Amino acid sequence: MIWYACYGSNMDFNRFLLYLQGGSLMINGQIKTYRACQGDTHAPRSSEPYLLQRRFYFAKQSGTWNGHGVGFISTKADRRSVTFARLYLISTLQFSHLFAVENGRLSSAIDFTLFQNNNYQDFDYNFYNRIIQINSNYQGYPISTFTNKELLPINSPMDEYIRLISNGIKLTHNLSNQEIASYFKKSKIGLSKNKILKLI
Repeated sequence: MIWYACYGSNMDFNRFLLYLQGGSLMINGQIKTYRACQGDTHAPRSSEPYLLQRRFYFAKQSGTWNGHGVGFISTKADRRSVTFARLYLISTLQFSHLFAVENGRLSSAIDFTLFQNNNYQDFDYNFYNRIIQINSNYQGYPISTFTNKELLPINSPMDEYIRLISNGIKLTHNLSNQEIASYFKKSKIGLSKNKILKLI
């Protein structure tokens, strides 16, 4: 088992469940179909809020989001930064499946022994190409997540993507709109706090 730390749209439990059990969802005006994890379609065994000591930012050009940015975190820990996250306790099989799907692939060759010994593993993928071990033992299991191995140029997200992450933060951390707007402002998305408040 492994704790998966998500910090973007996967904080919405029902959305995340589609990665494990399959199904369809309307995203940005289009229906996206998710394939189930072969061999393990169990729901997360546990879930809880978590704070990552990493910088949160938006980058790359997502086809799903009309060429706008999606969420990433810095590869290095930063005590001055806080990223609101959610932990899901899932199997390593489910984590491998999730990592593959997030990169538009059918499978991924994660070497968990190598990964946990080195605290990271890199891949030749475009978006999420580094798996990071955040904590080797949290309540009996390691915490892991993924991001890009480079600190990428910022690309602002779509309004709907901001709303999606905002809803996940509200559900997970019970923050006010003002607190969420301040959080997004720090990620340098190029919007005023008032504009962010109108979006969320």
